[in-house]
Amino acid sequence: MLPQLPDDPALADQLLRFAGLADTDSIPVRTAAEFRSALALGVELDRQRRDGWTDVAGDVRGLPWFGKRQGTATHGTWGVHVSCGSWQRLRDRACPECPPEPGSRSFAALRDTPYLLYLVRHRGLLKFGVGGAPRVRLHLRSGAALVEVLEGRHCDVIAAEAILKRQKRELAIPLRVWRTWRMPASFGAGTEVVRATVEIRLADALTNGRDVSDRFVA
Repeated sequence: MLPQLPDDPALADQLLRFAGLADTDSIPVRTAAEFRSALALGVELDRQRRDGWTDVAGDVRGLPWFGKRQGTATHGTWGVHVSCGSWQRLRDRACPECPPEPGSRSFAALRDTPYLLYLVRHRGLLKFGVGGAPRVRLHLRSGAALVEVLEGRHCDVIAAEAILKRQKRELAIPLRVWRTWRMPASFGAGTEVVRATVEIRLADALTNGRDVSDRFVA
């Protein structure tokens, strides 16, 4: 990836912001590997994400440092189907208690399609994340207040989420703590939850995003 940066300014900018480096700084190989792996993890979890499901745990058979899965075993992705409350391993997102879900999505096919990076507030906490309009509205119906929503290419939104996660990882609320705040079920495992006093500007991560917050104003 590093030799491609001179010919791909957008990728270089994403990597520099992920690493918190200046334009003149050299990018360590380890940092580039962390960025590549963060993107791979984000893509894999997003591929599994579906409206109506709360994801609890997932893996990629070991982080794909070389651009592909190196392991052969996986515990799979586990979650809860919101409509019926069943806890199960999500092999094809089909719930035995409910009608079949739509088929799986392809990240390659979604690469240039519009996607959303959102920020919502509930009580004393902020949550950022990615998804479609139904995902944002689910948070709002659950009692969260809208802060900001940006729209961009699917691939850029996934990269922006990875940047935000790395920037805020030291400030993330531990699961055992944020549960005491009685968060909405739509917040899932709370992996993108920080205190409301933490400054988050989505445009710092998704520089080419378009503000579409007005779509969600009643």
